[in-house]
Amino acid sequence: MNGGEHAALALRRLGIRLVGIAAVLALLAGLGVVVFAGVSWLMSPRGAGGNCGSAPGGVPVQAAGPAKANEEQRKNAAVIVTVGRELRVPDRGIWVALATALQESGLRNLDYGDRDSLGLFQQRPSQGWGSPAQVRDPRYAATQFFQRLLQVPSWTELPLWQAAQTVQRSGFPYAYARWEQAAADLLAAVSPTAEVVAAAAQCAFPAGSVAPFLGGGTGCVEDDPTTNGCVTSVTSYALTQAAAAFGGLRDGPLMRSTSCYAQRPASQNSDHPLGKGCDFFPGDLGQYANGAELERGWQAAKWFRSNAEALQLSYIIWQGRIWFPGSPDHDGWGRAYSGGGIYDPRDATGGHYDHLHVSFLR
Repeated sequence: MNGGEHAALALRRLGIRLVGIAAVLALLAGLGVVVFAGVSWLMSPRGAGGNCGSAPGGVPVQAAGPAKANEEQRKNAAVIVTVGRELRVPDRGIWVALATALQESGLRNLDYGDRDSLGLFQQRPSQGWGSPAQVRDPRYAATQFFQRLLQVPSWTELPLWQAAQTVQRSGFPYAYARWEQAAADLLAAVSPTAEVVAAAAQCAFPAGSVAPFLGGGTGCVEDDPTTNGCVTSVTSYALTQAAAAFGGLRDGPLMRSTSCYAQRPASQNSDHPLGKGCDFFPGDLGQYANGAELERGWQAAKWFRSNAEALQLSYIIWQGRIWFPGSPDHDGWGRAYSGGGIYDPRDATGGHYDHLHVSFLR
């Protein structure tokens, strides 16, 4: 075999090796994708069903101060928020919609725009958004925006400007980002109507009922998962069910924090030292719940109320109202809460405007 033949053989062998290496790398890459997808699925927060509450992913929607908006802007913002609530859009989606409308029209229902753009979102009839009259109807325009946003895969994981851009196709996509805080302030400022609050309360997390508690025994005998104290067996069971339904008791989709066992020297009748009472905070201690926090609190109240018998509830206090199982509602949900002669019912904490209190029978 001469030198040329040796060279040709070496090249063939090298080619075979390269093909083999490429096949191995392709296999590893494929396995890597599978492993990555599996790990991502396991590590991703599991939704509790539907579009209720705040969707996982992205930054929280937090107000920083009073909304700087005039009467016209607040009115239009209220329409967008109401439509979003009716469609069960997560607060993050409503936040995106408000920022989009602020950028496109200054939250004004314009009868003009670039080319044939009209309305709050400057939607173009020539691009299939609807007739000129339809896109100038705030309810119609908001519905169209939300329907298209919800069709975007993983939109909750996108930054606000990118989520808005997937719907709007603007020539200035980054401009939406400048309205992030203003939109968050507006979302908190636009109070939902009684009808919208009731609709939000129907959106339980998750829908359905839990299995009834079948254990026995009384007394503060179980470890409290929320403090260093103890809780009763019934309370422990209820906390387990609530954690599964709410997606956690701390920093979850519904609750920012939860606290059960606590000494209450000023209140001899408190259930907290007995391990029979728990406080669920959708927002911050001492701050009146509003916007998304208020909605999440009503969702939790609805869930506890619908599972009162299974969880052996004694009563629920929320938003200056107290409800007992089997008792009729008076002038709204439950009846007015007086503070029990101990707490100031007008105070954010005393009136339970910042947290949901739930007590159990034993």
